[in-house]
Amino acid sequence: MQRITNCIVAYEDRILMIKKPRRGWWYLPGGKMEHEELAPEAVEREVYEETGLTIKRPSIRGILTHLILDEDTYLEKRTMFLFEAASFTGTLRQKSPEGELAWIPAADMDNIEMDEADRTAIKAVLDTEGILYGTLTYNQRRELQTSKLEMNGRRI
Repeated sequence: MQRITNCIVAYEDRILMIKKPRRGWWYLPGGKMEHEELAPEAVEREVYEETGLTIKRPSIRGILTHLILDEDTYLEKRTMFLFEAASFTGTLRQKSPEGELAWIPAADMDNIEMDEADRTAIKAVLDTEGILYGTLTYNQRRELQTSKLEMNGRRI
């Protein structure tokens, strides 16, 4: 199973996002964990590599399992650790190796091209204290098929 970290970095009611060229969708900064890396170490490293920012005290806000299926066969299984950074230092890179960086107004989250499950998770984390748990199932074309999300004992 692949392990991934992502981070909500917010500043003045805007969220730092990366538009990745493969699909043209917006994503939170983050990426794959190295084998012996702890999740907080990985998210700090990934955010710095992609953005040039050093996040301070990232807190875990979600643990999500992504399953990609071809009928009854699992093609990929990923666990994503979603963090939120209370603060950061540094200067945002002019150009990221991963794609276009932008501060997206939180109010515009519904209007950008992104995975619907990511959109739901980000909004839940921004609106509610606690940890989000979820299982998301996609078909082989990476289209969301089912989602099961829970926060503070309530289904979302």
